[in-house]
Amino acid sequence: MTARSAASRLGSAIPAGAAARGATLATCALLALGCGPGAMPASVRHPLVGSAAPEFHAESTAAVTVGVPGTRRTRVTVIDFWASWCPSCSRTMPALDRLWRERKADGVAVIGVNVDDSEAAAEAAAYELGATFPIVADLDQRLTGTYGVAQVPLTFVVDGAGTVRWVGHDPASARRAVEVLLSERPAGARSVFE
Repeated sequence: MTARSAASRLGSAIPAGAAARGATLATCALLALGCGPGAMPASVRHPLVGSAAPEFHAESTAAVTVGVPGTRRTRVTVIDFWASWCPSCSRTMPALDRLWRERKADGVAVIGVNVDDSEAAAEAAAYELGATFPIVADLDQRLTGTYGVAQVPLTFVVDGAGTVRWVGHDPASARRAVEVLLSERPAGARSVFE
């Protein structure tokens, strides 16, 4: 049915041009709603999803203190548990490094938690994988236990309020989770209409 025939059926209550413009506006609105980051990707089953992230502050291999909660400017924290002997980590680490370099100015922090037996192994592997974000060597497995990590890689995405919003193994899904959180209104932010 054309806009003209629809208008004629309504007894000319709606001019044909107005019907066509209305259909165009409705289509544009639907397209606009479909754009953007979309919904949060599915997480793996983990007891921390939806809960407060365990707080920690640790010194990275570069002698920088990092942790959860982050700084006041931190909107999203990505915590990735990894090891030098983990084949999947060689895919995850470079992807998370790209995310960190592209989005750190937007308040994204990425922390790599290495579960190797030595800080030297952690530093060497991070260098080999091209990771430039902070690396924490979890030599005593304290953070690994606190976060309930049974296998690596395992990535946690934490919002600015400190809630674990996503847990998983796929760096592309971690990126989507970060994008969803960045699209949400930051806690305490006010609308221009308020």
